[in-house]
Amino acid sequence: MYRRFVLLGLAALLASALIFSQSHWRADAANASRPGHTPAIGQRPTGDRVPGPAVEPLVRPEVASELRKLRPAILEAARRHNRPELSHMSDREFAIVIALILYNENFGWPEDRIPQLRALTPLYENLQIQANDIGGANLTVWPAKLRPSVALEILRHQVPVPAPTLVITEPVQVAGSRVDLDAYADQAALYAAITAEITDPRLAVEYLAANMERGLYRARFEGVPVTWRTLAAWHNQGIVSPENIRDSPAVRYYLRRASAYLATARALIDSRDCQIEHCTKAAIRGAT
Repeated sequence: MYRRFVLLGLAALLASALIFSQSHWRADAANASRPGHTPAIGQRPTGDRVPGPAVEPLVRPEVASELRKLRPAILEAARRHNRPELSHMSDREFAIVIALILYNENFGWPEDRIPQLRALTPLYENLQIQANDIGGANLTVWPAKLRPSVALEILRHQVPVPAPTLVITEPVQVAGSRVDLDAYADQAALYAAITAEITDPRLAVEYLAANMERGLYRARFEGVPVTWRTLAAWHNQGIVSPENIRDSPAVRYYLRRASAYLATARALIDSRDCQIEHCTKAAIRGAT
């Protein structure tokens, strides 16, 4: 019964968010295409591409506090998983990308389009965790927005690559993981155990860094130069090539969001005594 309640709650929350988002979109589109409608100053004509919503580097206060505590773990994970010969990044630069992704996953496009949804984000996060833990689902969970299936690939040292090869094996390790892949009777139990790890903040940082290391091997396989955008696109959609990134609206928007957090991520990594006012660049303004 409790499992059904959790899954129904998650479904209801997702449905309400989708309906709310669509209603806002339709209202904007109707106003823009109304006969005789004259665009306001700064508004594009109907026939032009409509820009996405502006992205402010907003960070919930509890997330800002958590990331300050996680700074040592981020630096350690960067040292373990950066491969300078592949990334051409210093460990500091690799750590900044880890922090950048964690900040960017704080909110998403629904909260950008409908700021009122930010109040529901903690509830939404908890429901997804419960769905994985109790219902055996495969939903992304915070703080790194990883799926159990992706974490399982990491634990199996697998890196998906384009056909015909499909999968390569690389020596990626997750420091601190206690998941024994042979100890679970079914996938639901395995996913629940993995969810417990990828929702633990310090282990989530380790899994994220390990996933970024996989991105380095994928980029090497495809002959792609590595930038922070490469690693962010890999984390978001499992792609690295500039052509695939260009052809994915979801990734392009994700990278646009991420760019808004670059200064915040750099401030976190570069400051030993990082305070909210120094590390969030007005991050908590309007977040609640």
